[in-house]
Amino acid sequence: MQRPFEPAILDFSEFDTDDPAVAEIWEAPHFDAPVLGLRQVTAGEIVLAARSLFGDQSTVNRQFFSAAINADDEEALGLWLACLQAGDAMAHFGLGYTLFDLGRFPEAYRHLRHYTEIAPCGAWNWRWLGKAAQAVGETTEARAAFERALELERDDDEKTDARELLDCLEEGRVNVPSMIEKKLLTYWEYDREAPITCPDCGWSGRGADNEDYFEELLDVRCPECDRMLLIVSFPTAAETRAAAAAGNPQAQAELPNVDQRDAFLARATELELKQASQLPELKGKRLIIDWDFDERDGEHWTVLRHDRQEIWREHAYFEGYKRFAKVFALLQERYGTRLAEVRPTPASETYLFGDKLSAPETVDRLNDSLKSA
Repeated sequence: MQRPFEPAILDFSEFDTDDPAVAEIWEAPHFDAPVLGLRQVTAGEIVLAARSLFGDQSTVNRQFFSAAINADDEEALGLWLACLQAGDAMAHFGLGYTLFDLGRFPEAYRHLRHYTEIAPCGAWNWRWLGKAAQAVGETTEARAAFERALELERDDDEKTDARELLDCLEEGRVNVPSMIEKKLLTYWEYDREAPITCPDCGWSGRGADNEDYFEELLDVRCPECDRMLLIVSFPTAAETRAAAAAGNPQAQAELPNVDQRDAFLARATELELKQASQLPELKGKRLIIDWDFDERDGEHWTVLRHDRQEIWREHAYFEGYKRFAKVFALLQERYGTRLAEVRPTPASETYLFGDKLSAPETVDRLNDSLKSA
């Protein structure tokens, strides 16, 4: 895999600007260096100006960076924040794993996810994103992150423990600090109106006022000191039925919705594309299939089209990118190397991607695999 160009000078203090081997630093491209007061200059001019201005002293962001690496978690947190505010985007990574170690998983997840967007070529970046995603219940994204780390390892990047973490995830073993296990509640054990008291700062209030929602769970954090107070897993249909049978009035009230959802899933599963042989034969050496969306009689449908002609229709799922991957595999099986692209239409994107920020990348990665096949 070809990696994006990342201009950098290693061992800056020993770098020889007069070395013929690096003569290109005095030629295009040109850059802006606002800290040095320079615009549209060569890399060589930036090196000389930086040496003149800073001498042997590190920039402020690097001073914070070095201090944060050697500090304990609580102290490191403030230093990483200072590094980030000084303009060093690499601090997102340090801030992310520090927040994770402090049990502040949703915040860690945000920073680590952002860092993989700006630095997507590091196996450790994806490994840490996977751990944070798993900690907040985003198991699908965690699996994709661990798999991406393994891909980068195969491209000769640093080795990580992503394989072990992925195996643990697949086997259903918890891979986050033990503190998370002590606060786990099932959904029907959780009383949103009951007062909760923070053991650190003494704040007391309702869980309902301090909930953050994720794919498979919600959590409740102290609004004063940000300590994690509760992690509540969303219920399965079986758990809801069991709670209703045990007399839980909220679960009993939810039963009609569970029945309706089960009926929808049963019908949707029945109508799903299951075998490649169900797809029609198509003419052409380069096939582009549109992944379209249609609303009919109050129901939402995914429609596959080729040259504007419908070739398959099934129920659409919100955040249906997982279903996209399964259908993609069947299309590839049916049409082989003639399949050039499975192209989401603008009308399909709301249901296909939903609120999942990584979903477009998942779709793009599948289509990119066709180019290298």
